[in-house]
Amino acid sequence: MATTRYILKGAQAQAEHWGSRVNRVEYLVEDTAKPDANSIQDDLCSTTGYGGISAIPGHALKLTVAPDGSGTLFPAYGDARVRTVNVQLEPTGVGQARITIGLTQYGAFTDQTDPVRITTSVQLRPTQAYRSDPIIPTDSWTSGSPTGYYDADVTLWDGSSASSTLNSSAGSVDANGAESSDYRPEGDIGGDPIDWNGNPIALGLAVTRIEVEVLRWGPYIDTSGSYALDDDTLATQLGGVGARNQAEFCGFAQGEVLYEGVQRSPLDAEWYVARYTFLQHPWKHAIQVPRPTFGTSIGAMSYEGDPRSIRHYRGVYWQQPYLRGYDFNDLFSTDEQAALDVL
Repeated sequence: MATTRYILKGAQAQAEHWGSRVNRVEYLVEDTAKPDANSIQDDLCSTTGYGGISAIPGHALKLTVAPDGSGTLFPAYGDARVRTVNVQLEPTGVGQARITIGLTQYGAFTDQTDPVRITTSVQLRPTQAYRSDPIIPTDSWTSGSPTGYYDADVTLWDGSSASSTLNSSAGSVDANGAESSDYRPEGDIGGDPIDWNGNPIALGLAVTRIEVEVLRWGPYIDTSGSYALDDDTLATQLGGVGARNQAEFCGFAQGEVLYEGVQRSPLDAEWYVARYTFLQHPWKHAIQVPRPTFGTSIGAMSYEGDPRSIRHYRGVYWQQPYLRGYDFNDLFSTDEQAALDVL
């Protein structure tokens, strides 16, 4: 079999904002063996190719340098992958086949910013509370393990640190364990008592949910024909889930934003959209808990000046369940970070 390849139309490229590039290229191959269209397509979609063209769907398009199809097949069109292969026999040309190959790829052009979509939702969330306008500690972080994680100083939340901004103790406790009427335990979160006889009420707090959609390359077939994966592995995506922001993120102060997770949705074969979800909370996701009443003689609650004779807990603490930190900016490229910074 002797073949000769001609290019009829060079790559026609179409680009869209979400990083999509569509390429279309046409060849004319003259074949002295005059095979049928199905046979040509079978050869095209193989590693040996046809007429110096190997166009396996999902793989890179490969071409030989020589137009007669001899020599080594080399990848063409960069990261683009073959999507469609069409073979049409020319009715007026004996042994001629018109081969049309469609390719797509995703990603930013040289001077284009990385595509990103951001959705925000601000709503009132009922939160169990004993105090309104409490003191919110400022976190202090130390490098943790594995690398990239940070540990929050829990003593700033329980009031045991000299650097804590929470209330110091007030009043006194006598030898019998009886507390004075103005007693307040160390580490109290301050604010105004709003519990009803020791029962918390649902206080509406404005929280912000942030969803960030970015383009990622998932498992793909490399030029050798084997499956490969870029740096965005499952282990990478798990990084930071359940942690708070160690650095400012989306304009919110450190510690306010919780990384809830990421969902990967197929976009086009090996390309997918990664949707990262974050939740901001003004109390840094900490929970108000009352001082335990066991082991006290009297004074677990007091009137605190309420004219309705409603008792309130004297001591209310913070329970911070999220003591791990992570710099969420590490999840995104420089361009994607710039889009988040304008929120």
